Amino acid sequence: MTPAELHTARSTLGLMWGLGRRLKASELGRALGLTGRDPGQSIINYERGKTPIRGSTLRLIRVYLNGTLPPDGISCIYKDD
Repeated sequence: MTPAELHTARSTLGLMWGLGRRLKASELGRALGLTGRDPGQSIINYERGKTPIRGSTLRLIRVYLNGTLPPDGISCIYKDD
């Protein structure tokens, strides 16, 4: 997945999940189960081409794009950003 494809995926998922907007990087990071103080930083690094997306992160994004919701529902992505 290229950085541009990831950016598009955030837009697609935001619409698919009924938000009416692109997912924030931190929201996608939480949906993917990324850890750290700011799980969105990894998403930003992916979109800037600093680190490649691979493995389970890439597979999970593809699963979400095929219509699956996060295991805990989309409420797991909400926090104070």
